[in-house]
Amino acid sequence: MQRSIAGARIGLPASSYTKLLGGPSYKQAVPELPGHWSRLVFGPRGLSVYFKGKETGSAVIATWDRKYRTAAGVGPCSTLSELKLAYGSQLKPSKFNTQHGVVYAYTVGKNLIFSVANQSDVGVVDLYNGSDPKVEKPGGSRSYAGAISLIERTCHRD
Repeated sequence: MQRSIAGARIGLPASSYTKLLGGPSYKQAVPELPGHWSRLVFGPRGLSVYFKGKETGSAVIATWDRKYRTAAGVGPCSTLSELKLAYGSQLKPSKFNTQHGVVYAYTVGKNLIFSVANQSDVGVVDLYNGSDPKVEKPGGSRSYAGAISLIERTCHRD
């Protein structure tokens, strides 16, 4: 199970991320998500940390930076083929990100989601709270991570 991205774990307060990653480029509300979400954006690090409402611990950590890799060696800008090869049968289409048979994001295990930009490359990797009792339900951590993976900036091949 993936435990961190860039050394950052889920559930920490904003001050912990600032201590670990340096000052964020900016903090902003996330109007695309219901419930008063906000995020700290660490632009030069290619990382955003999301907070739900008034909760003090983070709910999702997202990266679009190709230098961050999972233990299996894939991350933003990996190809969909590389993702499938690395995870095999562990890779599952996200039910919250599959529309009319088209898969826009895949999950691995209890706490990782990979958005698929242009149906060929990983755009964003999100780490989320897989122990959320509502993880599989709309409004649970996986559904929000899936939404975030689609609204976050994505890795672009240069």
